[in-house]
Amino acid sequence: MCWRTRARVTLSSSTPCWRRCPGTRGCCGSWGSACATQALQARASPGHTAGCLTLVLDDESMAFTGDALLIRGCGRTDFQQGCARTLYRSVHEKIFTLPDECLVYPAHDYNGHTVSTVGEERRLNPRLTLSPDAFVALMEGLQLPRPRRMDEAVPANLRCGIQDEPV
Repeated sequence: MCWRTRARVTLSSSTPCWRRCPGTRGCCGSWGSACATQALQARASPGHTAGCLTLVLDDESMAFTGDALLIRGCGRTDFQQGCARTLYRSVHEKIFTLPDECLVYPAHDYNGHTVSTVGEERRLNPRLTLSPDAFVALMEGLQLPRPRRMDEAVPANLRCGIQDEPV
């Protein structure tokens, strides 16, 4: 539970800090939470980071994939406990197993796209249509620039954003 808002919080159990966050529930596979008439399932989808989650509507009509699966791409895997092989497995086992028509909403898109479908990404994603070994080689060879403010953001992320302990 968030000590400021009293909201229930779930983090991937792969996130290094989840046990240190009071009242936080760890998710190693999936869990569900009811909200009004819909339920939301959280699926651990590590790879971009150790703590990535994909949120899936109970009828599997929508998936909110964070940075694991982007439209025609995926999140980088070169920092913050990222792992290309783990990301490939997560996307193929936790997201690409959803129905073709399931709408995919990534955390962001640098080209202005806001939605795709599982079927489109399974067929057209230039990274994730590769074999596992080719995907790993591609991701390891990207040589992406170091993110601005990484020295501030990564430590904060590893602390789950907690800056002050509750009083």
